[in-house]
Amino acid sequence: MTTILIVDDEVGTLLLLQSLLKSSGYAVKTAGDGASALAIVKAGGIDITVTDLRMEPMDGMALFREIRKVTAVMPVIILTGCVNIETAIDAMKSGVFDYLTKPFKVDDMLACLKRAEEQISKNAASAKLLKADAKIPYQFDSFIASSPTMKKVCDTIQKVGPTPATVLINGESGTGKEVIARTIHKASTRADGPWVAVNCAALPENLLESEMFGHVKGAFTGAHADKEGLFEAANGGTLFLDEISSMPLVLQGKLLRVLQEHEIRRVGGTKAIPVDVRVIAASNADLEKAVANGSFRGDLYYRFAVITIDIPPLRERPEDILPLALHFIRTETPEDEPVPAITPEAARVLTSYDWPGNVRELENAMRHALTFLSEGDITVDLLPPKIQRHTPTDMAAVPGAVSLGQGLSSSNTSLKSFLKQREREYIEYILSTTNGDKEKAAEKLDVNLSTLYRKLADD
Repeated sequence: MTTILIVDDEVGTLLLLQSLLKSSGYAVKTAGDGASALAIVKAGGIDITVTDLRMEPMDGMALFREIRKVTAVMPVIILTGCVNIETAIDAMKSGVFDYLTKPFKVDDMLACLKRAEEQISKNAASAKLLKADAKIPYQFDSFIASSPTMKKVCDTIQKVGPTPATVLINGESGTGKEVIARTIHKASTRADGPWVAVNCAALPENLLESEMFGHVKGAFTGAHADKEGLFEAANGGTLFLDEISSMPLVLQGKLLRVLQEHEIRRVGGTKAIPVDVRVIAASNADLEKAVANGSFRGDLYYRFAVITIDIPPLRERPEDILPLALHFIRTETPEDEPVPAITPEAARVLTSYDWPGNVRELENAMRHALTFLSEGDITVDLLPPKIQRHTPTDMAAVPGAVSLGQGLSSSNTSLKSFLKQREREYIEYILSTTNGDKEKAAEKLDVNLSTLYRKLADD
């Protein structure tokens, strides 16, 4: 049973809320001032605190700040009869769970408490991940997975690894395509052989052929001696071709021949050199579209597409964010130093951010945090400024959100009306980021789908 602490210096309000919440199945404790409430919180056993804002000598916000020194995760709900827009915004930015105006509707209070309970459940589930010694949910070599999608990818790696099949890995930049390719190599019968990687987009066309297949002395200006190419260097092992969509068409034809004939010819040479190489390719572009528009050979695409692995962007698998962050923290922390944990506030910011740079951006964010960490755990203020600014409660960070005072019909707009208007704007913004997908929007907003529909229908 959830235990709620009600704090108010008005006896009538205490009795009303106590009766309401007990009849709704909650255990209730009460306090008539901030000092008494803080003592109850310190004694333990409180799950949620509901406090009035205007109290003496310790007001609701002062109590909230003191509670945060005791527990970083307890939801605190502020009640007030005063219409003060700035106070409401500041409270939400400070981490107050919700802000209700008196007189409040019973359904609004119970819905708010329900959301707080859901947050408590999420905190409990993620608490294990935030500890420095937390167990990684699923790890295969250097591959970390927690989401169902990535666990399936891991299963695919284990099945494909021991086979000789070529593999095509699709995914946005920074999603970890090379990590997956390397894991396939380590899971193969070629694990003891060489691992060679090349970014096809990083080399000019006139050098890429020489790098791939080698050249003979005198093949071109500057070719002062014979040189083996990457295929020869990877003989008996694996060659990883990243950004394969950038490979010129003429080289695509030569690569197809190598895959079919298992032999190469150096630039300027006539001798066929046998090679035993497994090729894994990766692309952040849609190769099917590239085939359709003629910029990529269809026969080469289908040679690779027998085995394809699609890596979703990090924003579509938030379950992987904290395990990956902890993995990077462990990797970057010297062996003789304690591994810092992640505070719940930092975890909420990390999991709410969209990660346009995907796993690579997350890794860099953890390096940034560790660089500025002197002692203790990873807190919000240690994260890169761009990520700090992108918190769900920071309406200034929401594209299209209006500044305080804009769009109001009069300066007498009530706090409830103001927050309702801003809530609607934020919901519409989130819907725009999900292309109108209400189920995904509900997940991002951390509300039930039925709640989202109700809020959209509520004018």
